[in-house]
Amino acid sequence: MRFPRTCLTLAACGLLSLSHAWGAEAAAASPVDALAARLPHDIGDAARKWLHENDKDLRSFAAFSPADLEREVMVGLASEPAAADFVLGRMGSEPPATDLLILHVVGIDAFWVDVAGVVPALQKLAESTPDDDLVLACLDTARRIEAKRLHLLLTARIAAARQAGDTKALNQLAQADERWVMIDRGASLPAFMRRPPAAFRVKASDQAIRMVGLGDFGTGMDSQRRVAAAIVGMAKADRFDFGLTFGDNFYPSGMKGTDDPRWKDWWEALYGPLGITFHPSLGNHEWYSDDGAAAEIAYRSPTWDFPAPYYTFTAGPVQFFAVDTTEISEAQILWLERAIASSTSRWKVVYGHHPVFAPEKNAKSGRYLDYMQARLWPVLRGRVDAYLCGHQHAMAQMEPRDGVHFFMSGGGGGPLSRVAKNAPGAVFAESSFGFLTLEADEARMKIAIFDGDGKPLDSEVITKGPP
Repeated sequence: MRFPRTCLTLAACGLLSLSHAWGAEAAAASPVDALAARLPHDIGDAARKWLHENDKDLRSFAAFSPADLEREVMVGLASEPAAADFVLGRMGSEPPATDLLILHVVGIDAFWVDVAGVVPALQKLAESTPDDDLVLACLDTARRIEAKRLHLLLTARIAAARQAGDTKALNQLAQADERWVMIDRGASLPAFMRRPPAAFRVKASDQAIRMVGLGDFGTGMDSQRRVAAAIVGMAKADRFDFGLTFGDNFYPSGMKGTDDPRWKDWWEALYGPLGITFHPSLGNHEWYSDDGAAAEIAYRSPTWDFPAPYYTFTAGPVQFFAVDTTEISEAQILWLERAIASSTSRWKVVYGHHPVFAPEKNAKSGRYLDYMQARLWPVLRGRVDAYLCGHQHAMAQMEPRDGVHFFMSGGGGGPLSRVAKNAPGAVFAESSFGFLTLEADEARMKIAIFDGDGKPLDSEVITKGPP
């Protein structure tokens, strides 16, 4: 399967970290200079000015044609706040396919809300372009930006209500915030599908449990099938009780509906042989289409139980809390605070898509980590025992903080990411396909990471004193 260019932005792939020069002429030049020399003059200057090297190695980009390279650089510049005016000025001069990719970034990256003139520029492009797809994308992106700007007013009122301790106002505003998150995303998910059910039980509290978890897997590629086969092989020796997913369940933008043929080929055929039920969470790719998240929540199968974007259940001595991390509404924060506070389980484990801490150093990743640390971390710290996630296509463990242990299992089948093995707080980090397991009883909880063939990579045993 070939991934769409939306998955191949500079931020995700680290284009400018090319560690080997392209030919003899570029041998003495910096990677940025070597790249700029292959681009039109103004774009090359923009690359030198605003794009920076990091430690990722993408020598394969040497094979890109000049047109493909220009497209990737322009999409990368769309993720750079300082380059916003340049990108707006170039739109309309680029091929429509490139502008569509740029608009995808503009609609997602939060800094574009503060860029002066972005909405008039999109309206002007919509009026002038003969490409119908580009017209619709311009209108949708302008709507998203205007909605985000209005949403900021609600966010300020929520912060004031929380600061004042006004519980009534906070609850009212939080429900409105839930609706505005949907408006921002432009996704279709009615309110009754967003309401979390009451906590349910998967296995009796006096029994030990064993579960498997994976993220970033739904590609249909050989890598996904390899990881699935390793999980099935492990289960033959020691059966799992249930499974979790850590988002980006199906690329490029979730399922198209409950009758999407990929349910059979990319899900049931691969994980059905386990004979267990998975309790999924949403990733950012589920929100890249109108119906991606709704289709996954509406799907019904003995292998798949997905009641809402966020929900909680108990299994043995553990209470699990699934969260939706692409944009965390105030309603979700209030629900999670209350659910954790009311839990009587021995162990508390929260899982979702985006990491709170990660073996990652590039600037774009830093922005979403800042968001997670500001939004979710205050609810988790000192209150739960572990946070499990994906998003970075790798396997990792970060050092515990305030009693919370962090594990990443993003190697379920999507193209691998590079990891910063020496990043602050990294206990283990490997650019590898794989999955994790969690075993727990009253005395201990063990979380283990395995590669795509089921070979052990890392593990941690967490213990507690008498209850």
